[in-house]
Amino acid sequence: MKKSHSAMVKFKVALAAITGQPLADICREYEVAESSIHKWKKQLKENGVAAFGRKDKNQKLEHEQEMARLYQRIGQLTTEVEFLKKVVEA
Repeated sequence: MKKSHSAMVKFKVALAAITGQPLADICREYEVAESSIHKWKKQLKENGVAAFGRKDKNQKLEHEQEMARLYQRIGQLTTEVEFLKKVVEA
């Protein structure tokens, strides 16, 4: 299964690589493949921090959808609890 990393992690990894930190240390610390480090380093050099910003929009949308689903579930459970309280009291 492919592991996805946030824009912030990609930026930190690429920055560490650019500053000369050993790749083996970066791989261990962030649990990423060396090939990813090379790719992110190249993207950072070419595009700056904007290189990693596109995916965060998708993550924000997914987060908002998950929050909406959870709020809906909370509403459903609250309604069920209120109904069960009335049944027990009757």
